Amino acid sequence: MKIKEGSILVYYLFDVASEIQVEKLEKVMGKKPVESQISYTRVTPKYIQYSPAPYLLKFGKKQMDIDGKKLEFEVFAKIFEFGVISMRFDMLYSGELDNLEEISQMLSGNLVLENEAIKYVNKIKKEIPDLVIKPLEKYFIEDYIIFHAKSFDKAATAKEVMKEKNTIAKILRSEGKVDLSPEEVDRTVTNTLSYFPDDLAIVDWNSAFIYDPRMSWDTLDVLEYANIELLELRTYDSVLDKELDSAYDKMKVKGWRLPLLSPFSSAIQRLEETRLEVTEVTEKVENALKLVGDQYLANVYNTAVEALFLNEWKKGVKDKLEIIDDFYSTLYNKVQTERMLVLETLIVLLIVLEILIAFWPK
Repeated sequence: MKIKEGSILVYYLFDVASEIQVEKLEKVMGKKPVESQISYTRVTPKYIQYSPAPYLLKFGKKQMDIDGKKLEFEVFAKIFEFGVISMRFDMLYSGELDNLEEISQMLSGNLVLENEAIKYVNKIKKEIPDLVIKPLEKYFIEDYIIFHAKSFDKAATAKEVMKEKNTIAKILRSEGKVDLSPEEVDRTVTNTLSYFPDDLAIVDWNSAFIYDPRMSWDTLDVLEYANIELLELRTYDSVLDKELDSAYDKMKVKGWRLPLLSPFSSAIQRLEETRLEVTEVTEKVENALKLVGDQYLANVYNTAVEALFLNEWKKGVKDKLEIIDDFYSTLYNKVQTERMLVLETLIVLLIVLEILIAFWPK
């Protein structure tokens, strides 16, 4: 089977800060960025939008040497209010479907592309330093590849394309020409859906295969958004792990200390700040894209949720937030108990002092 017209989209998503003030981008950058909204080709309500809208920056074409091959990409960046920058490298493709097996293996986890994406992100941050709120010292990165076929050398239905599921599974798993077991092939293509008889979306945890003669960007944008959710969940799962480890260490502190200067006080403050920050950002991400009213896009999103194990990540973050709440209560009670003990001791000392003064010989 031969792809007549298609493209490969390689995404690198970066969590760079708690917030980016996108509403001020126009003024700071000196030119008006292209406001990025979901494109519509299906009949869908206009209220299915990002809120607030991210901004799309176009960097033009870039030729890169990938494993000894000169490949040309068109480079784009999306800046999101909740602190995420999405870099996208688009490459046109036409040729045999099975040739994508090796290309997928070459592009997956490619350090040349990743390092180039990092350079673009650093460049963007350098241009808008005042708009980046609470920048992270270390980037958290999520990558994803979408293989898009707009047309084949002959008209094909979704069922006909699915006959190539063995090849598509190898493309999605980036295993090159190595054959997968029938069970693994079925697992890889299990998250599949169609809207029209001649379109198809197969969503896996590391990549997706889209057959869409209409080149509907809404499906691609929803997949990008799902990966942003994964990125944010991974980021804050790591942040919560770090804070919990720090809290455990402070719980182990032994020996006498002045309660008013107790290390528990700073731990309590840090835990509360972390809990509020994680809750605020995750809510922003979850509320950023509204899909109510478009059943197909909702199905695309739910399919991506299952493929990317988002519910498991959400549960993990929720469980750690509950542990932090317990820690907060425990440490708070511990500090309060210590302070009450000191106050009671001081009261007893004052009473003893008064008695001593009363009976002190004059």
